[in-house]
Amino acid sequence: MQTRLKKIAALTLLAAGAMAGSLAPAGAANLTGKWVGGYYAGYFWDNALYQAPEHVDMTHMTHFVFARIGPGSGSNGKPAGEIVLGGGNAHTDRDRGPGAAYDWTVEEFLVKRAHQAKIKALIMLGGEGDNAGFLASTTDAIRPAFVKNLVDYMVAKDYDGIDVDWEGIGDQALVEQERLEKLILDLRKEANSRERYQANPVIITFPGGNKNINTDTVTGHDLRVAAMVDQYNIMSYGVGWFGQGWHSNTFSPLTGATGHRPVSIASTIQMFVDKGVPREKMGLGLGFYGESYAPPFTGPDQDTDGDLSKWSVTDFKWSWTLLNKLGYLDRGIYAWDAPTRTSYRVYPGGYTPADRPDTTSGYISYEEPATIAAKGAWANSTREGEGAGGAVIWLVNYGTLDGVDNPLLTATAQAFLDPGATQAGPYPNPLPPPAPLDLTTTLDTPNDWGSGYCGAITVKNVGERAGWWKAEIPFKDSITSLWNASYTLADGKLTLEGPAYDRKLHPGESTQVGLCATRPAKPAEPPPPPPAGALQAKLIVTGDWGSGYCARIAVTNTSTVKVLSWKVDVPNVAGTLSGMWNGSYTMNGTTMHLSPPDWNKDLAPGATNEDAGFCASR
Repeated sequence: MQTRLKKIAALTLLAAGAMAGSLAPAGAANLTGKWVGGYYAGYFWDNALYQAPEHVDMTHMTHFVFARIGPGSGSNGKPAGEIVLGGGNAHTDRDRGPGAAYDWTVEEFLVKRAHQAKIKALIMLGGEGDNAGFLASTTDAIRPAFVKNLVDYMVAKDYDGIDVDWEGIGDQALVEQERLEKLILDLRKEANSRERYQANPVIITFPGGNKNINTDTVTGHDLRVAAMVDQYNIMSYGVGWFGQGWHSNTFSPLTGATGHRPVSIASTIQMFVDKGVPREKMGLGLGFYGESYAPPFTGPDQDTDGDLSKWSVTDFKWSWTLLNKLGYLDRGIYAWDAPTRTSYRVYPGGYTPADRPDTTSGYISYEEPATIAAKGAWANSTREGEGAGGAVIWLVNYGTLDGVDNPLLTATAQAFLDPGATQAGPYPNPLPPPAPLDLTTTLDTPNDWGSGYCGAITVKNVGERAGWWKAEIPFKDSITSLWNASYTLADGKLTLEGPAYDRKLHPGESTQVGLCATRPAKPAEPPPPPPAGALQAKLIVTGDWGSGYCARIAVTNTSTVKVLSWKVDVPNVAGTLSGMWNGSYTMNGTTMHLSPPDWNKDLAPGATNEDAGFCASR
């Protein structure tokens, strides 16, 4: 065993040399050079409480970490050496979520968004409870296949690196220690042999545990792992214990470790620094959640009695989102614990939310903007005994109140990267829109009554790519109703988009949009002009008294077409006219140019108009 460990130590030095210059954070714009790695739980992507994938501001991080995949154990549904998909349907479903428009899974969509924002994307491997899988998948016989499967996955999903989260390895667990070290070395060697990582070598990070100043030391294994990885991050949240001399504590103590509260970020990092690990390689942890102490506890630094049921630190139970939603942060008395530079909230007599009748809190300690600011100031400090390379977040999902904005992630960016960072709005650093699908459209109108119709437009994907469909067709009619799509109609163009419940079209698939519409009324076509001489006028004297007379004019349409707004010449009109009814006229000598009244100006084929009349003097 000792011979093997010495060999690993020698390989570690080689790996450390190969990584020289690779400790700088990823390419997100920041003013400090620190890193912020944000874990995003794929298994929560469609939980309406938490932040949706399209709303995460990637520029508030330097490293995006998708949670997660795990090692097969033979008893968890996958053989040893295989990969267990731990992010739910975020790994597999291309028909739901914001990636569906591009025919991507949620995981693929998030990786693309990270790269769009010029930050690094990592896959989380393992986590609490995966020790059996790690042990089964890292034997000398199985590990080569396991490493190949992991790197194949990273290349296929375009990850820049991997977060190796093998937790709970004890100081005396030499077999587990050796296997972890071999796994990290083999991952780096295998990944950097691939074309994907030739220009930008693979990034490997490791989340380590807190160190208890009373009982723990930085071991040789700790140092070897710290030398092998690009970031060694401390999971410095959920701190507390009962009995064994512990007092009640705050959620994530920055400073102030004592014999009764023996853990802090500062003391843990200092232990590593004292053993030669550079501060710029050490990261601290930000938990976007909290921990609860039941009555009679009213604050930190109170004796504990060994009853762990009085302490709860399950992340999804005490997420910052739920602390707000369930009223914890609207009640109680806010307090600041100066020794640890952390906050808590006291509930005199206890607080029991209506939605948690079986849970009463005496006080709660949690991560919030003030504690994040304190940690950022400490990480950026150059004072003796202070400073760190960056921070990691568990979990980005929990930092929201409305599923859109993320105040805690914004506070982290302000504290660690750029004091001027702001929330960018609901759709920060968006991807370019997907390329349009290759679609055909067919309008069928089986129910047609001339002036309108009801029918369906069939939209078919005749291309080779799936995605959200949108079709545009020329359309001159007026829509009275339309279903199975949303639409706009403007400038003779009908634009259709799939409804939220059915937006996806795969190659070869079609969908139907129902509609009813009316056609524009056709303008009446004027009849052809009548042939020359079709109108004949006859003057009929109706009374004569010598010095004058009265007469009517009979106008006959002798043609077979209707005459519109007729006009006719009446010859040989004697005398001076003194009045005209049912018509209008002008005179040219003895010829009258007669026109009909506006209310009766057309003359049907074969019809006679005898309404016009006049009187005249001689």
